[in-house]
Amino acid sequence: MTFANLSFQHASWRQPNRDGGYVPVQSSVQAAPCSGGGSLTGGGASNGGGSPTGGVSPSAAVSPNPCEPPAAVQIGGSESVRFEGCEWQHVGTAYALSVGGASRRVEVTRCSFGDLSGGALKLANVDDVRALARVSSEWDEQYAVRHSQIANGSLEFRGASAIFIGYVRSLLIESNTISRVGYSGISLGRGWGRVTSFARDNRIARNLVVDAMQSLNDGGCVYTLGAQPGSSVEGNVCVRDAAPVVGCFYHDNGSRGFTTRRNVADDSRAPCIYLQGTAGGLLPAADVSVSELYCRSTAPVRDLCPANCTVGSVFTVRGEWPDAARAIIDAAGAHTASRQLGGVRDRLE
Repeated sequence: MTFANLSFQHASWRQPNRDGGYVPVQSSVQAAPCSGGGSLTGGGASNGGGSPTGGVSPSAAVSPNPCEPPAAVQIGGSESVRFEGCEWQHVGTAYALSVGGASRRVEVTRCSFGDLSGGALKLANVDDVRALARVSSEWDEQYAVRHSQIANGSLEFRGASAIFIGYVRSLLIESNTISRVGYSGISLGRGWGRVTSFARDNRIARNLVVDAMQSLNDGGCVYTLGAQPGSSVEGNVCVRDAAPVVGCFYHDNGSRGFTTRRNVADDSRAPCIYLQGTAGGLLPAADVSVSELYCRSTAPVRDLCPANCTVGSVFTVRGEWPDAARAIIDAAGAHTASRQLGGVRDRLE
């Protein structure tokens, strides 16, 4: 099924006005029991797509955990779904588009998201029970987001990431431009190392993230959680990450199995990269390989990984970018969108 050249606008979400209200937390996922004692669903169009496999009820197709944030457009338990050339504008829900409930082969390409109360995309779920599934019919897998633009997000629900991904396998987030968001640009994973899930083989490649972390700390342009063997963060550009403590590229608790290479960070208060150590009794980052990282006008690298991490070929740049960094910058982002960022590529000179 393909949704092409459609415009979704002016959805709302009433939970903040209900008993219990809404307390912003990381990626807008509330801790159980939910605020107000009930589900956070409602406020937008929904396409349940039928009952997903894996024992998830139809009423919970997108959010097995009722504390997961709702979206204006919701897809659950579905296969072979494509959004192409669509736009979400002036959206008042926690996320604009949500896909999950054991969906597979879902693609979002050449879409635009703007003027959002929360985040743009919520992919997969954070249900720790289904995360442990060993049967592939219960997995979220084969998702792709390409050549899309996200601007002016998390204006009210500031804990929402521009793109938030839970437990997923074989994901590709490629050649997107994200600008002016309150929290993380791309947040991948869940569990803080407490869950060994089916998540693996995920790629975040050639994205341009500008002005992330405008409201909150403890996130980054690209942020990861949990073990995801065979995954990579490659060819991304981070400009003006406003969080002062953590990292432009941030591998948080339990992040494992990542190759992070050929990335660029510029003009940011945050460290160029941060590998989390043992904090709060949670597992540290481990089995992370960092190389060919170019940093200009950022805080120094912060490596607290206690074992099995390698941080090599980190280049502190003063003045013009070397040719290798320039090639990464030129290749990053959705290029039609990047022209609308007021010459950000010129400022990267």
